[in-house]
Amino acid sequence: MTWEIILFAVVLSIDSFSAAFAMGFRRFSAQRAFSFALSSAFAEGAATAIGFFLGHVAKDLIVNYDHWVAFTLLVSVGAHMCWEAYHHSSDEATESEDSRTHSFLKILFISTVTSIDSLGVGVTLGLAGKPILDYSVPIALAAFVATYLGLGLARRMPPAFGSRLEIIGGGVLIVLGFKMLSV
Repeated sequence: MTWEIILFAVVLSIDSFSAAFAMGFRRFSAQRAFSFALSSAFAEGAATAIGFFLGHVAKDLIVNYDHWVAFTLLVSVGAHMCWEAYHHSSDEATESEDSRTHSFLKILFISTVTSIDSLGVGVTLGLAGKPILDYSVPIALAAFVATYLGLGLARRMPPAFGSRLEIIGGGVLIVLGFKMLSV
């Protein structure tokens, strides 16, 4: 494996880590954490492969609009997380009985949104004629590991931070959305 492939994998996994960290302030069962990591890995790897194939067909269409789609979706989800945290009273439930978890659909949605960069990279790899499996598999593995790391780090935070950390997490997603505009 070359340094170029490792660099692509690490850089593209940063969004998966950030999203997992942002979402990790709510409870996650071991099964849901695995689902999130697997979903992130699949989305990153598949987006890279799809981008690779689209690079041959519609390169300008994907490259011109991917950042606007990512911006809109990430800012929307981040704002929704902030709104939920602000409107959730800490008296409503204790940590042990907090029923607020992220739905599987939200996990799939976030995994898909954070993989849009990989779609663009896949287009570039397709145009450059790079071997797609050599890139998409390490990118997927890095996203899997990064998602677990993000969830684990958020879980280690003291529960007293509660909604404040969820607001910070939503803010991270909003910042990621604005970052997409500079790509």
